[in-house]
Amino acid sequence: MVSVRRLLAWLLGGAAAASIGFFTAGVLVSQPEPAPDSLNTLTPFSLPTSSGESFSSDQLAGQNILINFWATWCAPCRREIPLLMATQALHRESLAIVGIAVDELELVLRFEDEVGMNYVSLVNRNEALSLMSRYGNSGQLPFTLVFDRAGRLRFTKTGELHSKDIKLWLSELR
Repeated sequence: MVSVRRLLAWLLGGAAAASIGFFTAGVLVSQPEPAPDSLNTLTPFSLPTSSGESFSSDQLAGQNILINFWATWCAPCRREIPLLMATQALHRESLAIVGIAVDELELVLRFEDEVGMNYVSLVNRNEALSLMSRYGNSGQLPFTLVFDRAGRLRFTKTGELHSKDIKLWLSELR
């Protein structure tokens, strides 16, 4: 009977310690700060294209813009790229699409050749991650930002895009 009591006390003490630990860990986790006003507009950036040229966000001034962060190893990213290509073909005059690959250049080039990408493709893993974090994303892909002609952030989406997303965004941007 004594050993059962000891065992029970040990189990209850361990459970209490674990509960306190989990509670404390949950309380001490830093909460994200609210996004400053600057994150509600297009942050200036300059990144290399997949062909090695320099591309600046200044080139997008006065346009509706869709920026899509993606990677070749990301299955949802690969699935949404044909939708982005079709959108680019249909709405070239009203929407600039820019893909920013969080990936290695060789893999991106191979994928672009495979699908025949028809929109601006930028590649720089570290800078892409830094730019994503400025908009509150810690690296989840795919990640899409939509800006209006004045450079105001209008829509964000983490996860795979669907045609209904694009239709809604385009109707709101006109």
